Amino acid sequence: MKIISSPVDFLGLNIYAPQHYIVASDQGAGFMPLPIPKSFPHMNSDWLRVGPETIYWVPKLAAKIWKTDAIYISENGTSGEDQVMQDGKIYDTDRIMYLRNYLAQLQRATAEGVPVRGYFLWSLLDNFEWVFGLNKRFGLYHVNFDTQVRTPKLSASFYRNVIAKNAAGA
Repeated sequence: MKIISSPVDFLGLNIYAPQHYIVASDQGAGFMPLPIPKSFPHMNSDWLRVGPETIYWVPKLAAKIWKTDAIYISENGTSGEDQVMQDGKIYDTDRIMYLRNYLAQLQRATAEGVPVRGYFLWSLLDNFEWVFGLNKRFGLYHVNFDTQVRTPKLSASFYRNVIAKNAAGA
C-alpha cells in the first residue's frame, strides 16, 4: 500500500465522450443518471458522443479530487467518414468541429487554473483499430491502406494552425 500510494509525476486522461448525464435526486448518492437517447449527437463511431464539456469537467474534477499538479490529456480525437473527393482532398469538417469545440473547453479549463500540461491528439495517421479494423478513420492524415500513400486532411491544416498559434479557434 505504501508503494501504490506514493505521489505520481502526472495524471494521464483519455477523454472522448460523456458516458452519462445526471440530474439531482433525493435518492441514493444525490444524483441520478439519465438515459442517453439514440438521437444524441455522435461522430462516425456510435460510441463517440459529442460532449466537449467532458474535456473541461474531467481534468477539473480530477485535479480537485486527486490534488495533482500535472495532467496530460493522453488521448482525444474522433473518427470520421473521411471520403477522398474528386480533387484528391479530404474535407473532414466534422473532425474540425469536434476539435475546435473540445479544445475550446480545454482552454476554458486551463484558463481557470486546471493544471493541464499537455494534449495528445488521437491520431496522426489512420490506423488499425482493435474493434473496427481499418473501417474507422481517426487520423489527421488519410492512409490508403493498399498503396500506403498518406494525404493530409483539412483537419491537419487546422491542427497545424492550432499548434502554431496555441489557440483553439485557429
